Amino acid sequence: KSEVQACGGLLVLGTERHESRRIDNQLRGRCARQGDPGQTRFFLSLNDSIFRVFGGDSIKNMMNTFGLNQGDDVPLESSMLSNSLEEAQKKVENYFYSVRKGVFEYDDVMDTQRRIIYGLRRRALLEPDEAISDTMREFSDRNMEDFATGHIRATKPLEEWNLDKLAENVKIYCKLFEHITGDMLRERAGSGGPAGAAAITAFLQEEGQKAFEKKLESIEGQGAGLTAMVTRKVLLMQIDQFWQQHLKNMEFMKTSVTLRAYSQRNPLTEYKLEGYQVFLKMMSRIRRNALYNVFLFEPRKLTPMTAERMAELIPNEEQRKAELAEVMRSKEFQERSQQNSGFNENLEAAAKTMDLARLSINIRQVLEARESLGELALASFSELKESFARAGLYTLGDQLRWASVLTDLELVEDAVSSEIYIGLKGRAEPAPATAGSTGVKQKDFSTDEEERIAKRQAEAQKLFEDASADPQFMNSVTQLANSPDDFVGLMQASMPEGGWSKDEIEQMREQFKAVGIDIDQMLDEMTANADQLPAAQREVVFFMRRALRDPEGVRAEAKAKAEADLEAKKVDA
Repeated sequence: KSEVQACGGLLVLGTERHESRRIDNQLRGRCARQGDPGQTRFFLSLNDSIFRVFGGDSIKNMMNTFGLNQGDDVPLESSMLSNSLEEAQKKVENYFYSVRKGVFEYDDVMDTQRRIIYGLRRRALLEPDEAISDTMREFSDRNMEDFATGHIRATKPLEEWNLDKLAENVKIYCKLFEHITGDMLRERAGSGGPAGAAAITAFLQEEGQKAFEKKLESIEGQGAGLTAMVTRKVLLMQIDQFWQQHLKNMEFMKTSVTLRAYSQRNPLTEYKLEGYQVFLKMMSRIRRNALYNVFLFEPRKLTPMTAERMAELIPNEEQRKAELAEVMRSKEFQERSQQNSGFNENLEAAAKTMDLARLSINIRQVLEARESLGELALASFSELKESFARAGLYTLGDQLRWASVLTDLELVEDAVSSEIYIGLKGRAEPAPATAGSTGVKQKDFSTDEEERIAKRQAEAQKLFEDASADPQFMNSVTQLANSPDDFVGLMQASMPEGGWSKDEIEQMREQFKAVGIDIDQMLDEMTANADQLPAAQREVVFFMRRALRDPEGVRAEAKAKAEADLEAKKVDA
């Protein structure tokens, strides 16, 4: 450091001046820090960008006039040049300041609207259920007022009021207004004028409140807490939908109002005026559509799927082959097959089996995440279509077979839409929401029940992880994926000499259920089609089915056979 100071300190050389003086001052500050010696030197050219934009040609002409141009290799120092540069920098800084100021002024318009809409959304998220219902009642009064003012002009004679059209439109808005007619409104209007218009508005608001209360009672009758969930969700959906569209509209408006400067109008003022009108229309649409969707809502019961109902939906083997053939001809299947073309047969089979296992874990994680957010722990088969396809479950029958094996999940059906849902068993019922909740509260569990469920989920997760890490188990499921008949033979060969115990069989069942395989169901199906199997395989299937159903009998037979063989050996000896 002392050597540098003895040489005069740090010398900073600049080859160009920045558009902002602040950047140049920062560069100058790199030398002579804390009182140390140093200096800064800039070498410029009239061809630099800042001179070209801000008067470089005029400076050149002026230098030529005064004979200051002495060649490119001769350095030139001029206070006039420095002053011109500072003026150019000031112009650039003023330009960018005006740009930032314009952006802030336009954003200030959106900030006002943003605070209003976010305040409404925060109320929909955090306020108690009764407060949400009060908000919807307020929306109802505002909607009825909009209907009245849109069809009635108090300054015009009563004969010119479009009361028949008003009655028709409120019926479209809500079918609970079927009793309202044009004659009923004329009777309320009396002699017309402002008093008649106010009477019609008050009448419509009263009918709107009655209709809303009737609808809430109808929804609540289908399930405790359902009203809170529906009103909250509908309001949030409408706010999000219309606010997103409003942001796009305002961005387009910001671009278009700049053209109005040609007609000597301030673009910012035009943006504020039109933006306010657009915002009012958006709020009106949110109010109207929120109530409209609540009136349209018709709750439907989800019924648990019985074994008989699943048997109706699961096709026989011929139908299944026909459905698979149709799927295999689809473009989606062809693309997926090309992606997996690099696997050999064994690896591909193992990958399919692992996909089934991962599918069960992923679905559990999705359902538990929804439950933790206060939502229904359900997922529709339509929603899971892509996940099913990745796991090789292309047909509804295959999907139902796989889902029915999972013991901690249940299947429910919407009979109206014919949609099937999968959910956590016993944990997909809405209940009354508390203050500040999201409108859905899951079924209450005792502490012991919660611990039992958590323990069962942890065991299922560990079971899957242990099974995935077991080479013998993975060899078994790979064999099953390749050939179910050979798989049964492999199971028989791996059975201990004395047969399996009940605990071993139960553990085996749980391991395979973790990856969506029901051994008992598979053996039942093979037994039903035993006539189509070779005699040797048929015997293996019958033996394995009995080994799983009656392990004690098989063990007793094995013991008796071992004793008989021992006696035979003694006789031979």
